Amino acid sequence: MTLQQLRYFCVMTEVLHYTKAANQLYISQPSLSYALSEMEKELGVPLFEKRGRQTYLTKFGAAFYPYAQNALDELSKGEAELLQMSNPTGGNINLGYIYSVGSSTMPKLIENFYIHQGNRQITFRFQQSMTEVLCERLLEGSLDVLISSKPENDKISAVPFYQQELFLVVSDEHPLAHHTEVTFEDIAGEKLISINHNTTLFRQIENSLKNVSVKPQIVFEVDECTSIAAFVSAGVGIAIMPKIPLLDSYPVKCIPFAGHGLKRDISLLWVKDRYKIPAVQCFIDFVGKSCRK
Repeated sequence: MTLQQLRYFCVMTEVLHYTKAANQLYISQPSLSYALSEMEKELGVPLFEKRGRQTYLTKFGAAFYPYAQNALDELSKGEAELLQMSNPTGGNINLGYIYSVGSSTMPKLIENFYIHQGNRQITFRFQQSMTEVLCERLLEGSLDVLISSKPENDKISAVPFYQQELFLVVSDEHPLAHHTEVTFEDIAGEKLISINHNTTLFRQIENSLKNVSVKPQIVFEVDECTSIAAFVSAGVGIAIMPKIPLLDSYPVKCIPFAGHGLKRDISLLWVKDRYKIPAVQCFIDFVGKSCRK
């Protein structure tokens, strides 16, 4: 059975007149009759019957019609979706980002994208989680692009977005709380509350501490920065982490590291060699150009 036959059947069901249906379909009446006859042979039941000059829909035709119409409607929706996806000024972008870039960075990024690109018909669906979780979603296809630190994965391409500063976070009662800046030597021997050791943030902090002769002692590992802030505020340890807005609600201090500070690269990531709809490519190009200015 072909889509053409389904269309012929649905038009004939609505008109119930071979000549009118043929004219509406811009085909000859014999062509319409032949197509519907072949369809009936394939289904094994009559779809139409004639009583005198009048054509009627059989009980089989009446039962089949909703399914045929639904199939055509679904195909039309699919065609419309593909048309929207291929439209460079429209479409949807599934964008993931890590917790620490959320409220401070994302709204401004999307605002600038709309201002400079004029693409307000492009919509976004956001997902927020840890880098490792988001990278899995990126590779499986539920995310189009991702903003986080870059993992070690040859399948993922990246364009630098910005450098995110990492701070020493201590409770208000900690001896270092009144310092305007700190060095790694200042925290030697301290109890450190760390992000999970399987994360890219942990590896970045670990690399920064490689040259420190006396390293902090890790007493807790947690999965996200909010939990780190809660433990630090309780006075059970210190932490090295991004300055997330939620820290303002805890009795803690964020202290920069001396010199040029401690920073990590945040990038826009996507899967290499995977097809990208025009809206996604437009967003990647925008971020790339913005970071080169």
